[in-house]
Amino acid sequence: MAKSLNILLTSVGRRVSLLEAFRKALADLKIEGRVLAADRSPLAPAFHAADEGCLVPPVGGPEYVDALLTICRTHDVGLVFPLIDWELAVIAEAHERFAAVGARAVISDKAVIDICRDKQRTCEFLKRHRLGTPEIFTYEEALRRPFPLFVKPRYGSSAKDVHCLPDEEALRFHYGRNVESVIQEYVRGTEFTVDVYAGFDGVPRVAVPRQRIEVRAGEVAKARTVRHPAIIRQSLRLVRALGACVGVVTLQCFLTREDQIKFIEVNPRFGGGVPLSIYAGADFPRWIIEEHLGRKPRIDPDAWKADLVMLRYDAAVFRRWNDVAADEGAGAGARPGAKSGG
Repeated sequence: MAKSLNILLTSVGRRVSLLEAFRKALADLKIEGRVLAADRSPLAPAFHAADEGCLVPPVGGPEYVDALLTICRTHDVGLVFPLIDWELAVIAEAHERFAAVGARAVISDKAVIDICRDKQRTCEFLKRHRLGTPEIFTYEEALRRPFPLFVKPRYGSSAKDVHCLPDEEALRFHYGRNVESVIQEYVRGTEFTVDVYAGFDGVPRVAVPRQRIEVRAGEVAKARTVRHPAIIRQSLRLVRALGACVGVVTLQCFLTREDQIKFIEVNPRFGGGVPLSIYAGADFPRWIIEEHLGRKPRIDPDAWKADLVMLRYDAAVFRRWNDVAADEGAGAGARPGAKSGG
């Protein structure tokens, strides 16, 4: 059994709860280790909640992976978890480089990521495997469809530029701004996020549906766990069909008024609301750490609490401005993280 393990969360942003879940998993397993946080900005709250906050260049830059590799070498990182859509393909392509410095990137196969990043391909995949999903229309087809409709960027993330189209004028306006858009039927129903655990062998074992009660800026603010057998069954089937998934895959779907399940998003990473599933008993951080260390975690697919509610609120991190400004001007590097306050 390893005596120590350091973990790196990248593009950490506001993910303080997830960071604390990894810290708790290490403590529960009696493993010495630190949880590091990488971000392009020292103003990211979780940057200061980490044991070490590490500044890195923007994800799209050529130096991004090199900066992460430097952190892994310097701090003896064993596991790396990318947390935003934009970096998934970049880290997947570099997974062997991470392995060469002793760090295991918890990342699905590049082919899986390509399907999930492209909303058009996601729809085609779901249809091919006879999984429910909203119909997609070309612009010309949409003009002949009854409104409302729905539009979102083909390669979008975090619900940015996602709009309900009440009429033809709105369709012309939003499609004219971004022809790389996906136009869908408007689905009415209850929205769910589903956290699916696939571990390192790609076999989905646990699915936890979370009803999205309130969403703020694309991320769930209020939610509850719901034991819905059909959603669980179809979510496991979806991840099994994808194949080559690693870690946690986050799905979004609607349960329509006719009890149809229609999947709208597939994200091969930890979702923003995953702390609810973890707190309910699906201890994804612990299971991943155990698998990484060669242990077989005890996973009961039903041993999580239904009807557990998460009500998120804003907390605060307090730092001297001169310290934050110095961090921001320092470029890629590392500094000890400060504890967050409420």
